[in-house]
Amino acid sequence: MYTTVHGGEVVRINGAHITHVAKFGRPCESFAEEEICGRPLGLAFDTQGNNLIVADAYYGIWEVNLANGDKKQLVSRDLVLDGKTVNRKPRLFNSVAVAKNGDIYWTESSSDFDLQDGVFTIFANPSGRLFKYDRKTKKNTVLLDQLYFANGVVLSPNEDFVLVSETMSSTIRRVYLKGEKALQSDVFVEGLPGLTDNLIADEEGIWAPLVLAADGENPSLPRLFSKVPLIRKFLARMLSIAEMPFRFIHQVFPNIHTTRLLHAIGHFETITYFNPARATVVRLGWTGQILGSLHGFDRSVGSISHVAEVGDYLYLGSPYNRYLARVKLPKAQEPKVRVKSVRFEAEPKKDTTTTTTTTTPKPTTTTTTTTTPKPTTTTTKKPVTTTTTTTPKPTTTTPKPTTTTTTPKPTEKPAPKPTTTTTTPKPTEKPAPKPTTTTPKPTEKPTPAPTPAPKKQEEQPKAKPAKKEPVVKKPSEPAPIHEKIPNDVPQPKQEKLKVIKKGGDQGEL
Repeated sequence: MYTTVHGGEVVRINGAHITHVAKFGRPCESFAEEEICGRPLGLAFDTQGNNLIVADAYYGIWEVNLANGDKKQLVSRDLVLDGKTVNRKPRLFNSVAVAKNGDIYWTESSSDFDLQDGVFTIFANPSGRLFKYDRKTKKNTVLLDQLYFANGVVLSPNEDFVLVSETMSSTIRRVYLKGEKALQSDVFVEGLPGLTDNLIADEEGIWAPLVLAADGENPSLPRLFSKVPLIRKFLARMLSIAEMPFRFIHQVFPNIHTTRLLHAIGHFETITYFNPARATVVRLGWTGQILGSLHGFDRSVGSISHVAEVGDYLYLGSPYNRYLARVKLPKAQEPKVRVKSVRFEAEPKKDTTTTTTTTTPKPTTTTTTTTTPKPTTTTTKKPVTTTTTTTPKPTTTTPKPTTTTTTPKPTEKPAPKPTTTTTTPKPTEKPAPKPTTTTPKPTEKPTPAPTPAPKKQEEQPKAKPAKKEPVVKKPSEPAPIHEKIPNDVPQPKQEKLKVIKKGGDQGEL
């Protein structure tokens, strides 16, 4: 495993052994002298040989031969490179990615500030760029400009597009390299819960560590001030004023104390003390969807900038930690299917179907025997009585309402009911289907039918002689008991109530 450390070195870790590989800067007294020591950031294995491609924040892009340790500079910070608006020299080299043909894609985080003044990039206008370095022609081509701190860069498995991390906006942008959209760009992922750093790709997806977490309780400062340029300008000037006296002292009398103060005032490492406890690594798919994430809240690991998947472990790198951390890769659990719940849901469905089938044959036998003979006997003698409310209750009391003489009264409500149930020509033509269709209706109300019938018969004895003229308004309501009979109609005599019993015999009450 290869990594970079403070002091400008690239080292190789093999178990407990650490081996020096390369250094690009000059000798320095302490880590605070980054501009002298150098600070390697991005690493990538070369596809054209046993080489390691390194991006040093202060000394440019380098090629290191891993066999003999030879170094060759590919891109210098003294070159004036093209930009979308203004051509300028690069200031802060960050990350690299190597294509199959050997071309190198690299990022410049800022054209205005060095790494030790990285805090100023939060308040300054975006000036990051994405370049493509042609190994044959040795020329750099700008692909994206004005990025808000361009950081990690990776190529897709088919190399049809390249992704670049825009740290301060929590966004990953995509640039198409092939097809109709070649050299066009769009947003791959945005709105991540923190500031993205390096991107680590494999065949299945991308690891995107968040160097600084952001949420509702801990909002991101770059997002917070991005829409207020006046406040950004004020904070940048205040930070510069705080640095001016120590810079003046250091110019007159150079010493280690002012060096450390100047390094701390504008460096990213200083503001890590205000970082929230959450540390997050996001797993993305090649279509931009979030596949998963890892979180830590105990502050054992913070400011994660890089991850390396080795065996069953995920190694976590950081530019500020004094150790290399690792966590065991979690394995996805297979979903468990509970058979009990499925059987429990299926059993009541079978019971409901059986109950409906058993009820249908019972009313068919009763309705055919009771309804067919009785309406024939009653209709011949008293056709008026057959149209009364006896039709909706054919199973129990069809002949009882024969004594009720108010035939026009029930025509308002029970009129639709006899059309469906007790029409005599329908059962004679098709006796088999009719009882089956009418059976669910009598079964639904077998018990409540006989209860209201005797009440109506007892409460309305006065309306019996009114056979010629329908005077009563509504028989269903109890109001007709108190109705007034016109004077021209003779006073009705109280007669005994005639009823027909179940056996067919007539009687009086």
